[in-house]
Amino acid sequence: MKKILLIIIILNSLTVKAEGPTLKNKLSPPEKNVIQTLQKRGFTWIQGQWETINNNYKWKPGHWTEKKIGYIFINGKWVKSKKGWKWLDGYWKKININKWMSLNT
Repeated sequence: MKKILLIIIILNSLTVKAEGPTLKNKLSPPEKNVIQTLQKRGFTWIQGQWETINNNYKWKPGHWTEKKIGYIFINGKWVKSKKGWKWLDGYWKKININKWMSLNT
């Protein structure tokens, strides 16, 4: 039972979206953002984006990462609120395995 609970906690942690501090204006990327169209077997391209670290924003350049079976990466995005702009970190989202297979053929 403890192992099952641990697995559930780990899986849930993969889909948690982190939020950073609210800013008056959105931050611009410090470099040109590369959108990769090349396909690499067993890997997913994650475009450059901001990350929330210790309640601050840090730019992470685009990079290849190993695919996670049954998951797709959702890019982070800026969200407008009454107080300003807030970045929502990108995250891995679990999807139906059949849909995942059709996306990776």
